[in-house]
Amino acid sequence: MTAKPAEPRVAPVTLRGLIEADDLDLDEGPPFDSLDLTGMDLSRLDLAGRSLPGSFIECDLTGTTLDGARLDEVEFSGCLLDGLGASLLEAPASRWRRGTISRSRIGAATLHGSRWEQMSVDGCRWGFVNLRGARLEDVLFSNCVFEDLDLADAELVRVAFEGCSASSVTVRGATMSDVDLRGLEIDDVDDAGGLRGATISPLQLAVLGPALARRLGIQVDD
Repeated sequence: MTAKPAEPRVAPVTLRGLIEADDLDLDEGPPFDSLDLTGMDLSRLDLAGRSLPGSFIECDLTGTTLDGARLDEVEFSGCLLDGLGASLLEAPASRWRRGTISRSRIGAATLHGSRWEQMSVDGCRWGFVNLRGARLEDVLFSNCVFEDLDLADAELVRVAFEGCSASSVTVRGATMSDVDLRGLEIDDVDDAGGLRGATISPLQLAVLGPALARRLGIQVDD
């Protein structure tokens, strides 16, 4: 019997003793530690090019606006991100640890080279998601819709999808271990060889058959 892929190790986020933030807190700059940032407009926040990367540690970012914020190399650790709105999320080389992203609508997400550890992503709608060269370990995506999911050259370890769909998925050069794609409805994939190490369903195998045949140099004809 084939072993099932190991499940992602994720846990609920529990925040206590948060301090209500104001503009002064933000002007003082990171690290932002144990702050209640509910409903705040962070679109003017520019943390790119700093000598030390910025960080949000155990913060509540429910309903915050991150559209246009520069979050290069920023770390989100133990944070709750619920109901985010951003047509453009710029966070290359960022780090996301032991947190939750839920019920959010994000257009283009620039997340190449980012690192994800013990993250739960639920009920989100994504446009184009650039995760090229990213590393995802212990990440659970549930009830998410992706237009274009780019995982080229990414490394995925214990990653699962439940009740998700993607119009197109790019996996060229990706490496996967204990990756469960059975809950990801995929319309198109660029290179089925990038799915090596993943678990798919019989229905997905039928859908991805042409891509697999191309990868193996098999000609299919009546």
